[in-house]
Amino acid sequence: MPRYFSMFLVVLLVTLGGCDQHAGEAHTTRQEKILAQLPLEDAYAHNIARMAQLLAPRFAGVPQAEIDRVLREHLTVEDQRQDLFRLYSEENFSDAEFELVIAATADPAKARALNQSLEGRQLSEKLTRLMRASANDPAAKQRAAQRMQEVEQELRERQRQAPAP
Repeated sequence: MPRYFSMFLVVLLVTLGGCDQHAGEAHTTRQEKILAQLPLEDAYAHNIARMAQLLAPRFAGVPQAEIDRVLREHLTVEDQRQDLFRLYSEENFSDAEFELVIAATADPAKARALNQSLEGRQLSEKLTRLMRASANDPAAKQRAAQRMQEVEQELRERQRQAPAP
């Protein structure tokens, strides 16, 4: 697998990877805000579609819809939801920082303005640093590699079962 493709898949899988939930009312409130205000379903659908597109050339005998289905089976929206809960937790972002993220996500003009400010650049760097740390976590890498192996194994099987062109 080309290096850039492997890195993309690892980062994407870690992003989709499941993480432990923390109990507590403050977490529930933050989690409710994440679910209500971040485009989780859209991001998940985009990530799955992108991965399916990248896998399609390697599994030419498997219809795109089937590749998509296999990815969704092994990389669930719940996995991504749990990762977002961890990423945007109170441990990582203050309420003020989180509100800036929400505002920038909801309004492209606010996002552009935020990127022009020192506070916005610092917030962006912090988010990038947290995502890199997650992507470099050995346990997360192992989970991502295992899931990708399962996806590829199932797609190889589907390709063997596909009628010859």
